[in-house]
Amino acid sequence: MRNPAPTIEEIAQAIQQQQPQAAERLAREFLVSQPQDETGLLLLGMSLQAQAQADAAIEVFRELTRLLPGSALHWGNLGTLLRNAKHTDEAEAAFRRALELDPRNSGVLENLGLLYYERTDYAAASKFLVAAAEIDPTALNARIYGAAACCECIDMQTAETLVASWWQWTQIDIDAQLALANVMIRCGHPDTAETILRRALTRTDDKPRVLVRLLNLYERVNRLDEARALLPQLPRPDTVSDLELQDDIVGAYSALAARENDYRKARELLEPLVATRNAGSEVFFALAKFRDKDNDVPGAMQALERAHALQMEKAAKLIPDLIAANVDPLTVGLDPVTAESRAQWLELPGPAEAESPVFIMGFPRSGTTMLEQMLDAVPSLQAMDEQPFLQKVIGRMREFGLAYPEQLHLLDADQCRELRGVYWDLVRGIVTIGPGQRLVDKNPLNMLRFPLVHRLFPQARIIFILRHPCDVVLSCYMQSFGAPSFMLLCSTLPRLARGYVNAMRGWLQNTAVLQPKLLTFRHEDLLDDFTGTAQRIGEFIGVEDVTPMLTFHEHARRKGYIATPSYAQVIEPVNRKGVDRWRRYRQYMEPILPTLKPIMDHWGYAD
Repeated sequence: MRNPAPTIEEIAQAIQQQQPQAAERLAREFLVSQPQDETGLLLLGMSLQAQAQADAAIEVFRELTRLLPGSALHWGNLGTLLRNAKHTDEAEAAFRRALELDPRNSGVLENLGLLYYERTDYAAASKFLVAAAEIDPTALNARIYGAAACCECIDMQTAETLVASWWQWTQIDIDAQLALANVMIRCGHPDTAETILRRALTRTDDKPRVLVRLLNLYERVNRLDEARALLPQLPRPDTVSDLELQDDIVGAYSALAARENDYRKARELLEPLVATRNAGSEVFFALAKFRDKDNDVPGAMQALERAHALQMEKAAKLIPDLIAANVDPLTVGLDPVTAESRAQWLELPGPAEAESPVFIMGFPRSGTTMLEQMLDAVPSLQAMDEQPFLQKVIGRMREFGLAYPEQLHLLDADQCRELRGVYWDLVRGIVTIGPGQRLVDKNPLNMLRFPLVHRLFPQARIIFILRHPCDVVLSCYMQSFGAPSFMLLCSTLPRLARGYVNAMRGWLQNTAVLQPKLLTFRHEDLLDDFTGTAQRIGEFIGVEDVTPMLTFHEHARRKGYIATPSYAQVIEPVNRKGVDRWRRYRQYMEPILPTLKPIMDHWGYAD
């Protein structure tokens, strides 16, 4: 007598009891008589997936989408299987079909966002992951990796919002914990990152991955003794099979060697990573730095060429429209204020000097971080590290329907008051200004937003710092910047030189028309006469005792986290190590000297 066919309940029970082989056998028996049964096929696919039979499971879910093409569930499940099997193009198509059928399916949005994140398409990843988190706030991976993607897109405000309740998340896996810690570092919360990493150490057997991140954090916040103390706890790189972990350990060794000025050792550690497999852009940037310190100019330039090529692959996913337009950065929106347009500005009341920030401006890599730390050491001043707040204010201005800078003259008193409120709300979110203190706002490229600064804070004191244009351009080219537009700007020396000149010409015209309260000085003069120049700065901003400025490096060391690439330099006393470095690279700089010459002549720099 023939045994009765298994029931759906029996198959489901086998899966619940974690008996996938039995579930598969039962499901296949069931499907003999009902080969197109939706639930039977679904359970068969689940049993195959539980046995890691990816290809077979994929075929089952393909059949489900053929039989039921209007089911978002089956398209989403197929997309997940395809993504896990690294069939990313097919997975993307499946997820997008699922979203056509169910646009608010948070699981599909999350999976599609994670697919883009794995592709390093962070702009797309942030869009879908943020949407998933908004629909389902309990989707922790969407929040964590969405925040990580936002950091890559320099949207720190959204990143902070996504991870605001991090301390409640006790059930996330080790990869998510490490990603969360990295988000906190990127957002300027190293203490929180340390707490997350130390918590992770108690919850995983994969301690080397956590330890190397903790070591890198300590190096990043200039706690070098604690970083060195962790080295003996790391396995030797040649004993590690995980290539990413091996790279991280080698990177940690090389970073500490560099902090001890042993650049030859740091270079020797990194060279094999480049020679044996595909290394990332950060490895090439670090290698270029070490080759430079080792006086290997051709080797440094070779590493930089590769580093920028890799960065441009990333930038192409983040700012495809800008790259496709073949427009040089620092030209869009840079139209200077003319005397005619300035005459149209309504004369409006503004905050007094004491109620306005002190702004530090200048092209990146001109010495702005050093100056910021000098001012931050003064008790009556409070710096906040580099923030894109003025760009967010411009975004609010555009919400008024006004273009920047062309329509600054149309801002009325209420709108200016609202824009100042937006600015101060952002400031208060990250720093506390005590009684009698003034804010120091250092962001080099605020020089592009200077007309807005002058419109909102007409009495503000502005310090503009210069450095030899060739040293600035070379230093920017050697630096790994996170902002996609700056990746594009710095991708070649000619493009970088054009961007520098565009920015300087706009600055010169704007300051000539607007006549701000401005102090301009050369970085080289500060190094040559540190005390005298500090006194000039103090007199300009109303600081009588400049003594704290003279020991800024000690203040910076105590501060720990400094959110700029020069975090390791500003904890050292004043020195001239970077002055005229470009001359060693003269053969590479020669083609751009004609571009830079007008600005060099204007500021009195010789070639």
